Amino acid sequence: MKVRVDVYSKDVEASLEAYKNALEEGACDLDLRSDHESDSKIFKHLNLTYDGDHSMKCINDLDSGPFVTDQNDM
Repeated sequence: MKVRVDVYSKDVEASLEAYKNALEEGACDLDLRSDHESDSKIFKHLNLTYDGDHSMKCINDLDSGPFVTDQNDM
């Protein structure tokens, strides 16, 4: 079954690694975006999204990393 991943993190290295793993495993519609304060331009977090099969290792790996599904939980 195909699922949509949509997670948030402040860890740049972990986010880049998760993006790379998803790409190598064949995920589709990958997107890694940064969010900043509008006035000060201070970094808030990264948002990683992609589509993939629910059994992909890269999706399961997100559970053990510094990722949350709700940006308000950061």
